[in-house]
Amino acid sequence: MNCTDAFITVTANALLVGFTIFYRDQERVNLPVSYPWAVFLGDPKSVFGGNADNAAVTDVEVLGAWNGVAAVSAHRHYIARVQGHPLNIGLFVDATYDIGRIEDVHFNPWFSAAKPFIYYQTNNGRAFVFGRSDWEYVFNTFAFGYAIGYHFIDRQTGSMNGNFLGIGMDLATNASVQVDQSQPMGLLITNGEFTAFCDTDHSFCEGPGSDRNPSQVVVGPANVGAVKFVNSAFWGPTAQIARTDGKGAVTFSQCHFENWDNHLDPTGTKYLHNGTAAIQQLGGSLVVTDCDFSAGKTQIQIGPFANKSIITNNLVTGILDIENQSKGKVIIANNADDSK
Repeated sequence: MNCTDAFITVTANALLVGFTIFYRDQERVNLPVSYPWAVFLGDPKSVFGGNADNAAVTDVEVLGAWNGVAAVSAHRHYIARVQGHPLNIGLFVDATYDIGRIEDVHFNPWFSAAKPFIYYQTNNGRAFVFGRSDWEYVFNTFAFGYAIGYHFIDRQTGSMNGNFLGIGMDLATNASVQVDQSQPMGLLITNGEFTAFCDTDHSFCEGPGSDRNPSQVVVGPANVGAVKFVNSAFWGPTAQIARTDGKGAVTFSQCHFENWDNHLDPTGTKYLHNGTAAIQQLGGSLVVTDCDFSAGKTQIQIGPFANKSIITNNLVTGILDIENQSKGKVIIANNADDSK
């Protein structure tokens, strides 16, 4: 995640505003070439980033960059109205111990969507990557066509907690939101819009030989923090809405689940359906309440290592179908399906 240099370095109390950074010599058809960070708030030579307190980046477009904007040891950073097409990592935050703010960021493949160029991004690219950050505020962000949309990772400095409002990820080929680790206070995600799938015409996903079963949400086995989705929508021909694990609690409240159980066949040209549940609880605790399951397929699978589960007050198209293998406490009540 570190590099030896950056095109533009923003230090403490400095502001970068009103730039377009265009990588003229970047590939547009062949696989992309790596470059240093386009913009780095902090010191890219230091694992802890140096001092970039109160640094800001606003009204910047980044086109064809390998890595877009990083904020490391940039306490109280402000990143706003940044758009463009970074290829490997769009935005990265780490070692931030006082509240940073990110708003109105949009990443989309308008530099080039040619093949095989775009395949690097959909195989490996990550739009937003968060290491250690305390009380991060993220507002109105969007990305299209990355392997992972929002990736929460564990770093030498730790992990993060934060508030996410009005965020979106379209066509994530692995996961719209992937949580490897978060602080116990966790991640609060409201008004999100997510799709995760591989297209069958191979415009963005490599087809023959690819074996992709993307999930909108993946919470890993090491996670200890709370992960909460409120008033969010999940749609598109995804394999799964969520796969949750770890020791923390994952909550879906007032969410809409449109489609799931779509798996690319070996040729990558059509979807197969094998009965995959919308939400699979492998471990930790799960709350699903006041949500709408609009496809007549298995809604939830609770695995044998799940801790606690509450599934209540949901609207279900078709018949309620919950596979419960748990040895823990499970409450299933007041769900309205189409049974007589």
